[in-house]
Amino acid sequence: MQHVLFSTRLTDGREICVSPISADTFEANKAHSLGDDTGYFIYEFDARRPSVGIEILAKAISFDAAVRLVDIFVGAALAPPESMGSI
Repeated sequence: MQHVLFSTRLTDGREICVSPISADTFEANKAHSLGDDTGYFIYEFDARRPSVGIEILAKAISFDAAVRLVDIFVGAALAPPESMGSI
């Protein structure tokens, strides 16, 4: 796997990551609707079940976009619960 830009463990034990992925991983996830294997991918990984692999959730098309996503994740994690709005 290439350099991971961001990784954090979620409350359910899975990890969410932002990083480039290999062409093989892109193909294995059948992620063609996201274009090609370039860019930074947002994906989940369950370390308790590594044989399952990763699940790609989204794609950031540039390094700057990936860094912005990491900023958003970190900001949300540090925000007090009462400051979070509901969806």
